[in-house]
Amino acid sequence: WGEEVKQQIPYILAGVFTVFTIRRSGESYNRLSNGGNIEMSTKMLMKPHNIQVLTLLSLFGCGSPSSISLDSQLMQIRTGEGKSMILGAAAVVLALLGFKARCVCYSEYLSERDFGLFRDVFDDFKIMEYVKYSKITTLSEDNTKAK
Repeated sequence: WGEEVKQQIPYILAGVFTVFTIRRSGESYNRLSNGGNIEMSTKMLMKPHNIQVLTLLSLFGCGSPSSISLDSQLMQIRTGEGKSMILGAAAVVLALLGFKARCVCYSEYLSERDFGLFRDVFDDFKIMEYVKYSKITTLSEDNTKAK
């Protein structure tokens, strides 16, 4: 995880969010723009907010020249600020780089919802085997079984 990888992260994220936006908004956007409502069609695009992109860049060490490894990170993201989008995009980036990504949550419902948000993207990039969403208790059980 060196400077070369960190320099590619913004480009990888751009590709991930392009696929995500097309998958999540494509039909609605096309329907509105073909109907002549360009302004509304642009507002319909499901795309990341600037703070989500900045969070991911910080998480991956971009802009930190002294970091030559993927350091542990702790970030507070409040309710409604896009944890689902951040986790999904981070999982895609890590999987594309050959890592396994495990996204955990206290709630089965939220875990399934978040996975569903990015399922098509995981399929498009053919990384489904590298990404797993689960409850935190399931992670604990899996770790206990592995020992």
